[in-house]
Amino acid sequence: MPTLTFPAWLREQQYRTDEIGEFAKAVARRSDFPESGGKAIYDGYFETEPAQQQTYERAWAEFDASPEPSQP
Repeated sequence: MPTLTFPAWLREQQYRTDEIGEFAKAVARRSDFPESGGKAIYDGYFETEPAQQQTYERAWAEFDASPEPSQP
């Protein structure tokens, strides 16, 4: 099984019926979401969106706790 990046992990969460699923769907509609990078890249991406930050942090924590997350 290949190691997932954060964007790939998020794509797999779109089926969920919770806030992470809604967040994943919203991110999937964005054309400028970074396809790779570490937490600092995504922290910077969401720093101007306070409404999304809490859900992003929760999503990152779940991603980070998943087996073998890819972190450059």
